[in-house]
Amino acid sequence: MSRPLVAVGGVVFRGEKVLLVRRKHPPNQDRWAIPGGKVEFGETLRDALRREMKEETNLDVEPRVLMAVVEVLAEGYHYVILDFLCEEIGGSLTPSSDAKEAKFLSTEEWRSLDLSPTTREMLERFFRGEKIPLFLTEISK
Repeated sequence: MSRPLVAVGGVVFRGEKVLLVRRKHPPNQDRWAIPGGKVEFGETLRDALRREMKEETNLDVEPRVLMAVVEVLAEGYHYVILDFLCEEIGGSLTPSSDAKEAKFLSTEEWRSLDLSPTTREMLERFFRGEKIPLFLTEISK
């Protein structure tokens, strides 16, 4: 990869529970994370997020507010991810594409799982009431 890739993520709540997926592929394979993926050329951020959420979770969402800007630098990867708070507007939760599992999890549940580092930090900071958008960096080379 010769330059950073732009990606989007969707933070969706059902009551007090947040939607997370267990990744099928690197980076963060087998870890739980916010669903999302790469923006395709010519696609708006919001359209990319709607597509990725449908592909990974079968949910229809409407992106509302920028929640976090996340930069991930890992062996062979460099992503700039824009995570949006989203409203669930349709579909039925079914993992597919890049997700082994997709679940709405309580704080107690997600805190006990192997989350990607930036997902954990973002959720902890959000639930502490920090102002959004949050800016996070993960470096694991």
